[in-house]
Amino acid sequence: MNRLVADRRTRLLSVAALALVAGVTILLISLEPAGEAVEVEGVAVTRSADVPDLPFEDNPDPNACGIPVQWGSDGQAWLTGEYEGELIQPTVLLYDSHLRQNVVASAPHGAEVEIVLFQENPVLDYYLVKIPGAQAQEGWIPAPFLAFEPVS
Repeated sequence: MNRLVADRRTRLLSVAALALVAGVTILLISLEPAGEAVEVEGVAVTRSADVPDLPFEDNPDPNACGIPVQWGSDGQAWLTGEYEGELIQPTVLLYDSHLRQNVVASAPHGAEVEIVLFQENPVLDYYLVKIPGAQAQEGWIPAPFLAFEPVS
């Protein structure tokens, strides 16, 4: 009799565990960010809907990108939303990484920033910058949207 009770308990626990796993799986699938799935050299990158296309070429293979390095003592720079003489982003967007899956911060064209890290990549370099202020924010920016002299 004890063996019969133990077998039933084991089956019930197994069914409960499977139900729990199924529930968690459904929950995780529903939490995926809505956005465009982009395939980059065999790596699926899901971008949030608020991440715009760049007006210049991005890195084709995220696996070939460099390792971020500390910038140095002179980290003063300015955000520029200009590309080839045209204002593309009046409000310059900063991203979660060089993969640009999410926008994490923004500041107006011409805003002063502090460079924290630099990432050299095969096609497009990125900088991790900090926007100073009461609520300092930071994020990654593609090199063409960063200037080393004040921008008007």
